[in-house]
Amino acid sequence: MSTTTARPAAGSAPDPVAADRARRRVAALLTDLRRGAWSPAPLEVRVAGLLSVSTAGDGLLTSLRVRAALWEGSLAMTRVGEGRFARALADLVPVLDDPHLAGPGVLDAAGELVAAVAAAPASSPPRPAPPGDPGAPAGRSARSRRRSRPHA
Repeated sequence: MSTTTARPAAGSAPDPVAADRARRRVAALLTDLRRGAWSPAPLEVRVAGLLSVSTAGDGLLTSLRVRAALWEGSLAMTRVGEGRFARALADLVPVLDDPHLAGPGVLDAAGELVAAVAAAPASSPPRPAPPGDPGAPAGRSARSRRRSRPHA
């Protein structure tokens, strides 16, 4: 059996752009979460909870754990909440893979974000008003308008 491997280039420098991107995205999302400008969807809360449980033993976010969380969230997580949480997690993977990229504050902020999302109440889509409700939107269906008319 043969195995094909690729050796890393000798003296390859870490990519600081990946660390900066991850740092900015995590910080922006954490700020928006605290201000109430963004709230996680139920799937994001579930995935953050699973990620929190997986780190409970040693408290470390690893690229393997983040990849597993992204796998659990699947494609649906890239669509809920504009995919912001999924992008933040995805940006962390190269940073977690290379210890030279994990600069000060990135991992702490990422852990704080995961804990905050896991503890946040999940947002749910607004429910439509029941027919005949005075607070219902003006674009009600013809059927609901017929039901709400008084009979002569």
